[in-house]
Amino acid sequence: MDYKVYWLLTKFLVPLAITTFVSDVGEQVLNRGLSSTENATEILAAFGIAFSLTKFAAGPFEEFKNVALVLVHCKKEAKIGLLTMFLVWVIVLIFALLTAYTDFGYFITHTLYSLDKDVGQDIQTAMLMLCGFPLLQGLIFYLAGYILQMKCTSLVGTASVVDVAVQAATIFGLLQSNLVNTKPVLIPIFAVYIGAVTRVSLLSIGLLVLRRWKRTPLPSELQTHKSLHLANIPWFAKSSKLQESNLSVLKVLTFWWPLAIVRGVQTISRPIVNLFVARDLNGSDEAIQAIAVLTIVYPVAFASFHWLDDLKSIQPAFLKKTESTFVERKHIRNFDICCVTLGFAVFFSLFWIPGIVVNFYTSTLGVSEEIAEMCVVPLKMFSVFTLIVGWRSHITSWLILLKKTSVVFPSSVIRMIIFFAVLNLFPLLGIHGAPLGVAALLSGFAVETLSVQIATFVVEYKMKRSRRPVASSKQCGTATSTTEIETIS
Repeated sequence: MDYKVYWLLTKFLVPLAITTFVSDVGEQVLNRGLSSTENATEILAAFGIAFSLTKFAAGPFEEFKNVALVLVHCKKEAKIGLLTMFLVWVIVLIFALLTAYTDFGYFITHTLYSLDKDVGQDIQTAMLMLCGFPLLQGLIFYLAGYILQMKCTSLVGTASVVDVAVQAATIFGLLQSNLVNTKPVLIPIFAVYIGAVTRVSLLSIGLLVLRRWKRTPLPSELQTHKSLHLANIPWFAKSSKLQESNLSVLKVLTFWWPLAIVRGVQTISRPIVNLFVARDLNGSDEAIQAIAVLTIVYPVAFASFHWLDDLKSIQPAFLKKTESTFVERKHIRNFDICCVTLGFAVFFSLFWIPGIVVNFYTSTLGVSEEIAEMCVVPLKMFSVFTLIVGWRSHITSWLILLKKTSVVFPSSVIRMIIFFAVLNLFPLLGIHGAPLGVAALLSGFAVETLSVQIATFVVEYKMKRSRRPVASSKQCGTATSTTEIETIS
C-alpha cells in the first residue's frame, strides 16, 4: 500500500528535518549568549559577520554528505573522500590566516563593511578562532552520508539535538564567567566548537555500533524490503569485488565542486547582504542596527525552509541502482509536494499573524522592542521561500541521483547576477536595510530554482531520446523511474 511508502519516507525525513531545524535554532542560542552582554548590538554585528563568513567557508563542506551517500561504497573510497575534504580545508585555513594577519582582513572589516576599529578587530579574531569549524562541519556531514545509506536518520537527528543542547549548556556556563566583561565574542565560539566535537563523536560512535550490528536482523516491519538490511549496503559488504574501486580525488572533486559552488553561493549571499546593507547606510548606527536585525532574523527565517534542503537526500537514498526498493519516483514527488505545502502553510501563518514575531524576539532573545519590530517585514518576505526552496531541492535530488551535478552550476552564476542587480537597483527605489537584503535573497533563490528546472528538462529530454531505440520493445513499458535508475552507473 502507498501509505506504507509515505510512512517510510516520513520516518526518513523527520530526523533530518529536526537536524536542520535544530541547527538553525542553535544560531539563536549563540545569539542569546551575546544579547545580554554590554554593547550587545556591536557584538552581535561582529559575530554575525564573522560567523556568516565562516559558514560561507563551511557551506561547501556540507556537500560531502552527498559524496558519502552517492560515491562511497567501501573503506578505500571513504579514505579518498576524507583526503579530498582535508585538502579543501587547507585552503580555508590559509584564507583565515590571511584575514587575521594581513591587510586583507583590514580590507574586509574596514573598507568593505565600513565598520569601526573595535568591531573590525572582533571580526578578525572571531574568524581566526573559527577556522577549524569548516573541517568539523565536513566530518559531520560526511559521517551523516554514511548513515543515510542505512536509512538510520534517527542517529543523525539525535546528534544534532545533543549538539545544540551542549551549546546551550556551554553558553549558560560561560555567561557566569568573566568572559562576559572581557571578551564576550568568545562565548559563542567556544560553544560552537564544543557542540561540533560532541556531534562528531556521537556520529562516529553510532557508525561503529551500526557496523558491529551489520548482521543483526532489522525489525520485522523493515524486513519487507531486503535493501533495508545493513548487510546489503556496499559500505558494509565484505566482498573483495566491492572493495575494488576506481574512485579518485579527481572524481570526487568532479562530483563535488558544482554542488560546492552552488552551496558556497548560497552561503556567501548572507555576508554579501550584510556588506551591501552596511555600505548602503554608510556604516552608521542604522547600518549596525540593520546587520543586528539580519543576524537574528536569519536563523528563524532559515528554520522555515532550510529543512526542505534535506529532500535532496531522499532520491539518492531510495532510488539508487544498488537499492531494490518499493519506493518510486512518483511517491517521492507526491511526498515532497506535501512537505512544501505544509511548511508554507505553517510558517506563513506564524510570520503574518500580528504580535507573534515581536513577542518571540522580546521574550526569547531579550532584544529591544524596536529591534523586534524591525524583524517583522523581513520575516514576512521570507515566508514565500518555502515554495521555492522545496521544489529546488526536489529537482536537485534527481540530478544528484543521476550524478549529473555539473548541470546545476549555471544556476549559481545566474543567481549572483540577479542578486547583485537587486542590491544595486533597489536602493534607488527607496528600499534599504534588512528588507533590501531579503529582497535580494528572494530574487536569487527564484532564478536559481528556475535555472535548475530548465537543466532538469534538458537532462530528461536527453534521457528520453537515448531510450527511443529500445522503446519498441514491449518490455520497455515499465515505470519511468525504473528505466532512469538503470542508467545510473
